[in-house]
Amino acid sequence: MRNKIYQNRNTILYLSVFLIVLGALITYFYYGIEPWETIGGFLGGFGLGALIIVFSIKKPTINN
Repeated sequence: MRNKIYQNRNTILYLSVFLIVLGALITYFYYGIEPWETIGGFLGGFGLGALIIVFSIKKPTINN
C-alpha cells in the first residue's frame, strides 16, 4: 500500500490542489447559502489534509 501511494503521489498532489481550489471557489460564490458553505469547507479541508500527507510521504524502504 505504501508503494502504491508513493508511486501515485503526483496524482494525489494535483487532486488535492484541485480540491482546495474547488472548495475555495464554491465557498466564495455560494457565501451565505448554508449547505454549499459546508461542502466547500469540507472539500478544502480534505484537499489540505491530502496535501499534507503528500508532502510527508517518504520513499519506502525495502525490508529483507
